[in-house]
Parts: sequence; C-alpha cells; structure tokens
Amino acid sequence: MKLLNLEFYILLVSMPSNRIKVLSLLLLLSVFGLRAQHAKIDSLNSLLEKTPKQDSVRLNILNELIYTYYSIDPKKGIELSKDAVNLGLKLKIEKSVATSYAYQGHNYSALGEDSLALDSYDKAMRIRQENNDRIGAARLIYNKGLVYFNESDYARANDNNRKAYEVFEQAKDSFLMAKMLNSIGINYMYLSQYPEAIKSYLDAKRIYEDLDLTGDKQYASILSNIGLLYARLGKFVESENYQKQALGFFQQNDFQEGVANALTNLGRVYNETGKSDKAIESYRQAYDIMERNSNERGMASALTNTGIAYTEMGQYEEAIPYFKQTQEIYEKLKNANNLAIVHQHLADCYALGKQKKLKLAEENYQTSYQYAKEAGSINLQFNALDQLAVLQNKMGNYKSAYKNKTDAVVLRDSFASAEKKEEIALLEAEYEYEKEKSELQSAYERKQEASKAEVERQNLMITALLAGGLLIVAFLVVAFQLYKKREKVISEKKISEFKTRVAETELKALRSQMNPHFIFNAMNSISDYMAKNDLETANIFLVKFSKLIRAILESSEKKWIPLEEDLELTGLYMQIEALRLKDKFVHSFNIDENIDIENTMVPPLILQPFIENSIWHGISPKETLGHIDVSVKIENQFLVCTVDDDGVGRKGNGAAQKGKTSMGLKITKNRLDIINQLKKENGSIQMFDREEGLRVELKLPLELQF
Repeated sequence: MKLLNLEFYILLVSMPSNRIKVLSLLLLLSVFGLRAQHAKIDSLNSLLEKTPKQDSVRLNILNELIYTYYSIDPKKGIELSKDAVNLGLKLKIEKSVATSYAYQGHNYSALGEDSLALDSYDKAMRIRQENNDRIGAARLIYNKGLVYFNESDYARANDNNRKAYEVFEQAKDSFLMAKMLNSIGINYMYLSQYPEAIKSYLDAKRIYEDLDLTGDKQYASILSNIGLLYARLGKFVESENYQKQALGFFQQNDFQEGVANALTNLGRVYNETGKSDKAIESYRQAYDIMERNSNERGMASALTNTGIAYTEMGQYEEAIPYFKQTQEIYEKLKNANNLAIVHQHLADCYALGKQKKLKLAEENYQTSYQYAKEAGSINLQFNALDQLAVLQNKMGNYKSAYKNKTDAVVLRDSFASAEKKEEIALLEAEYEYEKEKSELQSAYERKQEASKAEVERQNLMITALLAGGLLIVAFLVVAFQLYKKREKVISEKKISEFKTRVAETELKALRSQMNPHFIFNAMNSISDYMAKNDLETANIFLVKFSKLIRAILESSEKKWIPLEEDLELTGLYMQIEALRLKDKFVHSFNIDENIDIENTMVPPLILQPFIENSIWHGISPKETLGHIDVSVKIENQFLVCTVDDDGVGRKGNGAAQKGKTSMGLKITKNRLDIINQLKKENGSIQMFDREEGLRVELKLPLELQF
C-alpha cells in the first residue's frame, strides 16, 4: 500500500459583494499583466500601501491578501488576519469580520494548526448564523470538514460535507454542489468505499462540464482525485493520464500547492510501475514547493513517499529516517491514516532489512492496524494484517498468523469484491452514456433551432408569393415533418445502440469474475499436499488447476461457448474440488441424446456457482459420500440445465432461514436477466428442496452455433 498524497480540495470561499470595489481598483493595474499568485500578492500589497485610510476598502484588500497567502505563505496570512479582524470590529462590519476569521482558518489549516483553524471557523460561523447567512455558514461547515479530514476522521468530515451539500442544493448552487461532491468522494476513497467515491467524482466532473468550467482549478483537482482512485484500483495508465492533466493545469495557473500534490501523486504511479528513481525526483520537487509554502502536511507527504520509494528499491536502511521524521509530524497532526501507512512501512524495513528486527516489525504492523482501524480504512487494515500474518508465520507463531490471515482475507473481500468492481464499471459506463446522451440531445436541439429558422425564412417568402405559393408551403411543411421524424428515429436508434453496449459491458464484467476463495483455497491445498510430501497428488492437482485456469482465461472474452467445452470445464472444476475434499463426492453428467453438444452454445461456466454451493453447503457438511448429478435437456426452445445433489440441503446449513444469497448466484441471475433482455425470452432459475439435498433448474434460451 502506497501513501496517497494530501488531495487538494480547499473550498474557494466567495468574496462579499463589496469586494467588487477592490477588484475594480485592481483592474487599474492590468498593465502589469498579473496572473500568477506571487504577482497578485505584490499587486495587493502595492494597493494596500496606497490605501492607508482605515476604511472598508482597506479591509477588503486585507481579506483578499489573507485568502491569497494561504497557499503561498500561511504564516503571513495569519499575521494579516489579526489586523483585518481588529479593523473589521472597529468599523463594525460583521460580514467582513466573518470573512477574516474564515480566511484565518484556511491559513491555520495550511500550517496544520487544526484546533486553531476550528476555533477561527467557529467564530466566523457564529457571526454568519446571527446574520441568517445560510450559504456562508454552509461554507464554514465544509471547511470544518476539511479539518476533520486532516485528522483522518473521514466519516465526520463527510457528515459536514453532506450538510453543506444540502444547503447548496436548496439554493440550486451547482458550482458549490460540485465542490462538496469532490470532497465527499475523497472521504469515501479513504474509507475504501470505492463505488461511492467514483460516483461522487463523476457527478462533480459532470457538473463542471455542464457549467463549462473545465478551466477551473477545482476541475483539475477532481481529475487528480480520479487519478488517485484509479491508482488504488491498479489502473496506473489511466491514473498517470489524469495526474498529468491536473499537473499541466496547476503549472499553467501557477497554483503551487496543486503542482506539489500532482507531482506527489505522479510519483506514486511511477513507484507502482517500477520507476522508483523517477518517483523520488517527483517527491523531491513536491517537497521543495511545500517547504517554500511552509506546508507541513505536504512536506510530510513527500518525505513519506520518498521513504516508500526507497523500500521499493530494497534500500530499507535509507528509508527508515524518512518514516521516523514523518511519524513525529503525523503524531502531532493526529493523522491516523498516514500514521498507519508510516508504521506499516517501518515494519517492512525492520522485517526485510539487512539487520532483521522481527519483533520490532511485529509491533509496528500491530500499531499500523490500530491506526487504520481508528481512521476507518479497510484497505490499510488489510495491508497491516496481511503482512503481519506473513511475519508471524516466519517467526513460527502459526496460530496468530492463521487468525490474522483469515481476518485479512475477510477485509480484502469487503472492498475488492467482484460486486464492487462490477458497480464501479457500471458507474463509469453510466457516466459515458449520460455524456453521449447529452451530446446527442444538444445536436438534436441545434438541428431543431436551424429547422425553425428555416421555416421562418420560408414563411417570409410565402407572404410575398401569390396563390401558387400555397402549394410550396404545403410541400415544405410535409418535408419538415418527415425531416423531424427521421431525425428523431436516428437519435433514438443511437441511444438504443449505446444502451446495448452498456448491457454488453455489464455482461462481460459479470462473465470475467473468478471466485478468489476458490483460487486461494486451491493454492493452499496444493501447498498442503506438498508440505505432506504427497508430490504425486500435488502434481495432479496442479496440472488440473492450471488447465482449468487457462481454459477460463481463454473463454473469458467469449459470450457463448459450445456445451461440449463448458461441460469439460465444469467437470475439471468438480475434479479439483473432489481432490480438495479427499474424494468426498462423485459426480455424473446426463446429456439428452437429442442435444448436439458441439453446436449448442451456453454462457461459460454458467452452472459453476450452483455446483460450488452444492459442494460446500450441501456435500461438505455431510458425513457420508455425496453425489452431484448434472443433466441437460431441450424443452420448448429452452436449454434446461439441472444440478442435483444429495447434501444436507438449505435447511441443513441454515441458508433458507437466514435468507442468504451467494455472490455467485447474484451474478448468475444478472447474467440471465441480460440474456433475457437481449434474446427477448423468459429464462429462469428455480430451486427445489428435496428430502436430501437441493435441485437447481436453470432455463436458458436455446442458442445454436449454426
């Protein structure tokens, strides 16, 4: 697990209305061509010197400076904020005082002074609530959420984000709604709730695109955050592309904090793809920027990532000082998430370095796990327990190793399940569908506008014509109606074709899943045979297992395969499971003689989830030898496939009472629903409880190759 950079999502709080006066004065300085942040500060300081009078204009200039300093020199921003607060109180301009406190909070947050930041935000909040400024108060609720994020309290941060979002939604402020969605996505990502995170990011991205605000730096931060999520999902090519887009924008607009964050995120991608030297250079550049801006969090992030890069290169002794240095910073900042990462990598160094310190490594893995629990990061909890299990196995503490490995697998399945990957794929497809639908609608509306203009022009011509013009008018009206009808048909056809592609994408995602428990347990069984020196059985098991995996990979891109091939795959799967259970069951195939198994097509491994349930929930708990019978027949243009076992049944294992449905059964039902939609048929799945065992009947629309 690599350290994720502190994402950029500081809320750009809007200025009060009297700020317009300041901006009007600044326009007089346009001859200097000021765009960069430092140039802007120089301009504001020059304007401040020319405005010595202690009035509202000077107060607004001070507030503008405070806000600009938070990403350049937060200490200077805090110093000026105190002057602004005193001046605002003296002038009795409550709204400006609230703004000064809010910007003061931004600068404290940039320095990592979270308690002082919260205090400043609370002072601003009281003033805005007393003035019934719901929008201003909502902005402050959001900014307090940023502080909770910095303290790794992601659930509390999201509570604040959602409260602020509700206010902005009621006010129909799409711009601020998008900012909230971006922040909500970040917190979900740190909580390992990846489908919720990608949905929030894509919703925010869509709003910016609809508002034509792709030149806003918040849009660039969304791109950077999507890149971070793709890195967590192992999609490093996509992640690098998003980070480079964000980096280019931040560099072009001289937003130094954004540049540093994007460089750190790019470094992580380089590190994951084996380019550690390139990663270290990116981290060094990010550190230099954060140091110039006195951003302690950013400096710690760059240092920690540098340490991680050295561990990837096997230079563990060089990495330890980086982690020790950032450990002190994160303890001061109370950042449980990053402390979990630091302790995990310290443990790696102690476990893998030249001087093995296994006991110290074990303590650091356990500390990492506790911090990960505090932060609510399932992903980091899994990493800590998984590595701890490996270490304890090496130390001979097999009981603890087994328990931690089991707990780690449960955690991994909770955030990396096939269902979550499927949900993410569907959300991405839905985003692309909505985007294309919007483009089609815009094109249609433009054509409608053009057609309307043409009709008006024709009407003007008709008024100048005599009686013969009536015939032309009738002809044009008919032609226009036909044109509208044709355009509508074309538009609906394109939308329909796109929906079909979405359905095919879903089917492909469902078809490509492979039960991770089966692979994990199969490898454990092979290892067990080898440990017992039963090499012959281990070799037989390994040959069958590799043959099955290869066959599954070869058929994973196919929608349908011949029944003969699928029966061979299914049989191979049952042989492997029989080996694992020490021949606790036998199986048989009964294929109707009227079926041409070479010409009849079925979806790959469509029966595997039912057979798996029969083995592990029916036969496994049974004390005597079990039987599984698979039969296939044709009935009324349907292929009827039956899995029959004499196990303990659903009542015996309690599945019926608990109402549980396995992930494999859910996926099979989804596959069948899509097939029914595409074929316009009514295939079905039925289960029949027997006195001993369970009978599952699957009806598929008959599909022939020729």
